[in-house]
Amino acid sequence: MANQNNNDNNNIPSWINSKLFENVLREAVGNYKSIENFQVANALGPGENFATLMLRVRTKVLLPDDSYKNKSFMMKVALDNKIYREQMSKWEMFKKEAGMYRDIVPELEEMYKKKDVEVHFGAKYFKLPVDQEYILLEDLAEKGFRNVKRQNCLDMVHAKCVLRKLAQWHAASAVRVVEKGPYDEQYLHGFLTEDSREICDQMFSGTLKHVLAAARKLPNHEEYYGQMETLFGHLTDAVFSQLIPQRNSDEFLALNHGDFWCNNIMFQYDDGNSDGKNQPLETYFVDLQMPRYGTVAQDLLYFILSSTQVDLKVNHFDELIHHYYENLIENLKLLDYSKPLPNLRDIHGSLIRYGLWGVVTTCCIMSAVLCDPTEVANIENFVGDSEESEKFKEMLYSNERYMKHLEVLLPWLYRRGAFES
Repeated sequence: MANQNNNDNNNIPSWINSKLFENVLREAVGNYKSIENFQVANALGPGENFATLMLRVRTKVLLPDDSYKNKSFMMKVALDNKIYREQMSKWEMFKKEAGMYRDIVPELEEMYKKKDVEVHFGAKYFKLPVDQEYILLEDLAEKGFRNVKRQNCLDMVHAKCVLRKLAQWHAASAVRVVEKGPYDEQYLHGFLTEDSREICDQMFSGTLKHVLAAARKLPNHEEYYGQMETLFGHLTDAVFSQLIPQRNSDEFLALNHGDFWCNNIMFQYDDGNSDGKNQPLETYFVDLQMPRYGTVAQDLLYFILSSTQVDLKVNHFDELIHHYYENLIENLKLLDYSKPLPNLRDIHGSLIRYGLWGVVTTCCIMSAVLCDPTEVANIENFVGDSEESEKFKEMLYSNERYMKHLEVLLPWLYRRGAFES
C-alpha cells in the first residue's frame, strides 16, 4: 500500500492519488508489484510560474524481483482562483497542450525520423484516467535537464542552442502544413482571441503606467517617450489588429511555441550543471499551452528580448537571427519543403512588421523574467489592481535589473518603428 503524502501543500488538488498512477507507472517502469510511496509537492518556487500550478509527483514502486525503483513526474494543474475560473479557462490551455504533446510533437519528430535524423522537442506525455484539467509529463530532471536561472538570462552558447532547436521546430511545423494541410483551429490563435481581450486590457492598463514611470527615469527618454505613450493608450486594439497575420500571404509562417521564455526551455548537461558554463547536450521545450500558427517573429522577439543577456539583446540581435535562419534553411531543405525558401531579408521584414511582439515582451514579459523570487508573484497580482498588486508591479518595474534591460531596449524598439501605431 502506498504511503501517500502531500507534504502539507494545501493547494494540491485532493483528486491526485496513487491509484490514478497505476497504469502510468506500468507504462513508465514496466511491471511492478505495488506502489510503496507516493508524494506530491510544489515543483517551483515563488514567481517561477504565473498561470498554472506545477507539481512534482514522486513514486517508489516494488518490482517483481523485490527491488525498488523511484520514478518522478511533472504535473501541471489549473490554479483555483477567480481570474482562471472566469477568464483563463476560456483559453482551453490544457486541451491545447494535451493535443500538442499527444499529436503535434510526435508528428513533428516523426518527420525527422523519416529522414534518419533523431530530433526530440520535449518530455514524454502520460494520460490519467480522470476528467480533470492536467498535463502529466516525465520529470526531465531525471535525465539531467535543468533551467538556467531566469534572472541571469541566457548567454550566447545557450541562446544559440535554443534558436537551433526552434529552427528545427519551425521548419517541421511549416512543412507539416504543406504536406497535411492547416492545423486544427485550437492551434491558430494562441492567446489572441476575443475571449482574452478583457484580460489583456486588464494587464495592459495595470502594467503600462509602471513601464512609463520607469521610462521617465531613463536618460534620453524624450526621444521615444511620446510615441510610446501614444501607443500605450490603445495597445490592446493595436495588438489585436497588428498581430493577426494574413495567412494567405507569401510570408513564411510556422507553429509558434507562443510563450517562449527561458523558464519554458530546459537544457541537459552531462554533469547536471546548469550554471551556464558548460555546453548543453540537448535542449527541450515545455509549456506548450499557447501554440499559435503565424509569423516566426513572435517566438524570435519573445525569446531574444525576454530571455537573453542584456549585452546580446541588441548588440548581437542580428547574429542570433542569422544563426536561427541558417538552421531554419538547413532543416527546411532536409524535410523537402516544397514552397520557396524564405530569404534572411524576409525574416527581418517580419521582425520589423510585427515589432509589436517586441513591445509586449519588453513591457509585460521581461519584467516577470527578471524579477526576484517573491511570494506575491502570481497572476492575480500581475493582472489586478489591488494594493498588493500595485506594490508587486512597482517591484517588477523599478528594480535595477529591469531598468538596465529597459534602457537598452526602448530606444532600439523606437528606432525600428515598433512604437508606430
